[in-house]
Amino acid sequence: MQDCRDLLAWIYNGELERSIHQSSHPHITCDLEHVFAFGTSSGGHLSLCLGFGVPRPVAAILDFYGPCRFDDPFWTTGLPHIAAKLPPNLSQDFLNQVFAETPVPIRGGVSLEGQAGPAGPNFKDPRQAFAFTQIGNGRVMETCFPSRDWQKVDPILNIDPRFPPTYIVHGLADTMVPISLSRALLQEMEKHGVQCEMVEIPDEEHTFAAKMKVGSQTWDLQRQGFDFLESLIKK
Repeated sequence: MQDCRDLLAWIYNGELERSIHQSSHPHITCDLEHVFAFGTSSGGHLSLCLGFGVPRPVAAILDFYGPCRFDDPFWTTGLPHIAAKLPPNLSQDFLNQVFAETPVPIRGGVSLEGQAGPAGPNFKDPRQAFAFTQIGNGRVMETCFPSRDWQKVDPILNIDPRFPPTYIVHGLADTMVPISLSRALLQEMEKHGVQCEMVEIPDEEHTFAAKMKVGSQTWDLQRQGFDFLESLIKK
């Protein structure tokens, strides 16, 4: 979260434009009145976190199936379809190797955004094994944020009338981040008068964005989110 917020401050401070000018394009200017945030899954959450807790929020947000409502029982409930993939011989010592990596790695090990190979996760890699163990056993939130001070990190607890215009895209078949969480977020935004919309994509699981086909129903529906952002530029 802090990295994204630092980047936003860097942009608003004129550093992006300065960098562009220094690199090769001295005539390009940045429209700082229309800095938008877009992300999928955890990136959707990070995008939402640029709408609060910063001196100057983004102008609008496009959130694809981002997690929120972290006190919901879902986050402490195991996912059987993930747990079933876990090998029975994963020792805690093996999983704990992730804490010994130096410097702190910036690679994820496996993508959940539709690019995984047909063989699935590589459970010989401690990082992949650790991640799927937490997901399968319902321990993601206690692992990522053990203090459980959700006010600091949960978008749904930080909605007020000043929150940026937001469009949510979520698949109806999502088993990794239930669509009910995005519906609750939309309801909270509506309650506070935030400009917001949501489209629900039939038959789509989590992380469908990387596998969309141009011209498909999914493609056409998710485009409404980008049309929403474009409409804000035209105002």
